Amino acid sequence: MDITVESVFTHRKELCDDVIEFVALPRKLVRLAFIATASASLYGATMGFFHSGLQAAASAVKTPTLFLLTLLICLPALHFVRLLFGSRVRLSQSAVVLMTGVCQTSILLGAFAPISLFFLLSRSEYPFLLLMHVLVFGFCGAAGLASVHKTFKQIRTAAGTENDTPFAETLLKVWMLLYMFVGTQMAYNLAPFINRQGPVTVFNQLGGNFYTYIWEVLTQSIGR
Repeated sequence: MDITVESVFTHRKELCDDVIEFVALPRKLVRLAFIATASASLYGATMGFFHSGLQAAASAVKTPTLFLLTLLICLPALHFVRLLFGSRVRLSQSAVVLMTGVCQTSILLGAFAPISLFFLLSRSEYPFLLLMHVLVFGFCGAAGLASVHKTFKQIRTAAGTENDTPFAETLLKVWMLLYMFVGTQMAYNLAPFINRQGPVTVFNQLGGNFYTYIWEVLTQSIGR
């Protein structure tokens, strides 16, 4: 299977067959990472332009870094816990499946970039844009994780291990929750979207966490 922007959505069966047969998995990983980086960078740039051109360049780097670092942090936990409970999926196979989900998430983000740019040019306020970006990231991330779930299920069925599906699905869902928590905190630490005030931001220096920050911004906006 050739990895393209569209094939990662439309050729799941072919991808599953290649993963099961270990067909060019390193090349697929590189291709998926390239497409994910380019797509997420596009959306990241539209967020950073709210501050400045320099921040747009920084955000274009930080957005794909957010996804790749989150995957790098969470992949070992999923893989080795699955091995502990009898999974026969190799690390390279898990990496390709999960990177495909990241790639789909990033492509969807890139597709939302014109909408992000439209509201930016419409001079929308920071709280509105922040909430919009959170919702867009949430939708795209959920879509990518749903695809990962379907792909792993199809691989288990094709490999003849569907008898362990109930536990395997539970384990995967728990991991997805962990992935989301790590991802949201990673987003808070890297801060790809910031207010107009202050210098160009590389890392968030505020402390705290993603959820308390969102709550503070929203309550301050409502209290005006």
